[in-house]
Amino acid sequence: MKKVHYLLIIVLAGGFLFSSALTGAAVAQEKKLVKLGFIGPLTGPNAAVGLGARNSADLAVRQANEKGNLPFKLELVVLDDASDPTTGVAAATKLCTDPLVLAATTHFNSPVGLATIHVFHRYGVPQMFWGGIHPDITYKHNYPEVTRICPNTIVEHDRLAQFVIEKFGYKDWTMIYDITSYGKSCLDAAKKAVAKMNGKVHAEDGIAVGATDFRPILSKIKSMKPAPQVVYYGGVVTEAALIKIQMNELGMKNLYTGVTGLDSETFNATTKEAAEGTFIVGKAHIDEHSPFAKAYKAAGYKEYYEATGPYAYDAVNLIIEALKKSGLEDKKKLAQTIRDTEYSGILGTTKFDRFGQTVSGGLTYKVSQDKKWTLWENSDYAKGKRPIPGK
Repeated sequence: MKKVHYLLIIVLAGGFLFSSALTGAAVAQEKKLVKLGFIGPLTGPNAAVGLGARNSADLAVRQANEKGNLPFKLELVVLDDASDPTTGVAAATKLCTDPLVLAATTHFNSPVGLATIHVFHRYGVPQMFWGGIHPDITYKHNYPEVTRICPNTIVEHDRLAQFVIEKFGYKDWTMIYDITSYGKSCLDAAKKAVAKMNGKVHAEDGIAVGATDFRPILSKIKSMKPAPQVVYYGGVVTEAALIKIQMNELGMKNLYTGVTGLDSETFNATTKEAAEGTFIVGKAHIDEHSPFAKAYKAAGYKEYYEATGPYAYDAVNLIIEALKKSGLEDKKKLAQTIRDTEYSGILGTTKFDRFGQTVSGGLTYKVSQDKKWTLWENSDYAKGKRPIPGK
């Protein structure tokens, strides 16, 4: 009789444990799904930058889900803007009309971002920029939904002009820029930054995105007497690389420089030996042995994370941190929580001013050495082993 009782107890206990396991599994399955959006150039001339940022955002979501300590499950919704404002607006609208999308991290190209901020504002969906540095993105409208985790053109150009003029002694500049809103904002910031340092801009030339022959402009610059020490370009990688190749073909020895729009290994891969000595203000440096870089490699992504990847990664993690604080029911509250959050990530400590603009961002100085971007302080140029162009 006792054996029967023992068996009954064991069966009942086993049934209880099995039932509890099912209940636990059901609870786990009942976690609310939260979608985070990602928009960037996955096709077109800036695809390498966009794919690296997409992968980095995906890594952040994967890691957050794998930890298992969130009261919700995350899904990354990835859309292509092809570096085109119209495509970007369509992508933004698609995200914002999905009720499960609570926030998004977006855009490399400023013209695209300047078009989509109105969409995110209209729908009240928080939008954090991982790229796109035009000042108007954060400062013109001060939409409460919009934040930016990377520095803007004003900060970048102030850093550039100060270093080139103080360190190299180069006060004579000529400027080429693309005629998009981004390129024009770069030109404006660059001129003001050079003027603040008592430098002089001797010529300004605008080009169309997609143009391929810059020899007439470069020949004019080459013929200038005295020759300007600096050729500055305000734009992004595709045209920047072609300009540098053609400068070398014409035998020009000026220092070629720009800001983070050039900070992609695509620039070096395209220009090859012609890239040598190009100097830029670049994005934050992430060591290849850092936990982020190791995790990225282990995840098996085919594309390099590029200079913008760490910004997309921290942007997603900052949004997740804000979601944990604000809850999931009120996007307006989430937007404010994002602005109020001080987040320590791979970029260091990120915090925002009252316009949603980061007050940090980890800018660096980089020089192209042996066909790759090298931190200035680690370069042969800084050590005096190679001469700075423009002398």
